[in-house]
Amino acid sequence: MPLKRQPNLKLWRDVLDSLNDAVVVLSPRLDIVLKNPAAEALLGSQVNRGLVDSLLGRNPWLEGMVHDCLEKRQESSCADAKLALAGQDLAVRAEVAPLLTQTGQFKGAVVLLHDLSHQRGVELVANGADSERRMGLSPSGLAHEIKNPLTGIKGAAELLAGLFAPDHRGRQYCGLIMDGVSRITELVEQVLSVSGPQRLKKQPVNIHMVLHRALRMAGLFPPVEGAIRVEQVFDPSLPDVLGDAAALERVFLNLFRNAIEAIGPSGTIRLRTQMESKFRLRMGHEQRRFLRVEVIDSGPGMTPDQQAQLFTPFFTTKPSGSGLGLVLSQRMVALHDGKLWAEPSEEAGLTGMTFKVTLPLAVGSQSNYGESGIA
Repeated sequence: MPLKRQPNLKLWRDVLDSLNDAVVVLSPRLDIVLKNPAAEALLGSQVNRGLVDSLLGRNPWLEGMVHDCLEKRQESSCADAKLALAGQDLAVRAEVAPLLTQTGQFKGAVVLLHDLSHQRGVELVANGADSERRMGLSPSGLAHEIKNPLTGIKGAAELLAGLFAPDHRGRQYCGLIMDGVSRITELVEQVLSVSGPQRLKKQPVNIHMVLHRALRMAGLFPPVEGAIRVEQVFDPSLPDVLGDAAALERVFLNLFRNAIEAIGPSGTIRLRTQMESKFRLRMGHEQRRFLRVEVIDSGPGMTPDQQAQLFTPFFTTKPSGSGLGLVLSQRMVALHDGKLWAEPSEEAGLTGMTFKVTLPLAVGSQSNYGESGIA
């Protein structure tokens, strides 16, 4: 009589841990039976009963799917839903299925969540390019049509200002016109900087060199006594990312400037670089891996309402802000197949915001990094 083959539990555990999708197995009483690393990365490092209760409370659609599975043994799925987490919303594909033994005994519910954030970023870039072609409108063409009359307006304001005495109110009004023209011109240049992926040079880039150059441009390096302190928590062994160095410098320069304005004359900015355990995309026979950069500040933070509108065009908490810096930075990161988002800081002593950027590793450096055993 042949021996009954025993299940290889370690193999199944390895399979589960290798999945990019978040998997959480719940008992009929909503206790956590099993979770994989992707679930901890998506939902938080401490995936426990309290987190599950909070997650279901914030997401009635997911609570309904879990309830139908536990009460009716019903399998359900949702191709595109907004998953509300603490401090952010994520686009996900969700599936909930009953967990059954070989004898048909019901053991609970299997919840699978697939993060659509990267896919959404790529789709937004593609859809934007398609709409420009349909309208016959290019950003560079629009910029040209805007900047021509602006040049004339500014020139006329300068000539008009010369007709008034330095302390005359008319000269002050001319100054307002010129300042407004300069601001519109700057906005046009910002939009042009992310007008399309064809403007980017995709090549291996050392992320730490990009950060150091952005720090210099922001006036944070070399450090000044009594001013803002920059703490660098870097992993020097990180491989190169695939991207445009100049474009990425503009992204981080904008994040540094936002942090400076949030902090004021003195405070702390902490920079951290590390491998990203949350995102992995499969390309052919290989998995595309990412690194993450975090910019954490000691500012006052933001209210939940402000956080919800943070990446909305023309929303700003600054008196002279354009409300486009973060929007354009997010689009630029999306053009690199990465992601930019913000969360309240959880760092000891830093009570402000944390901006996180994920970027794909350059081809070739991904496997080398894994072989070195650092990952």
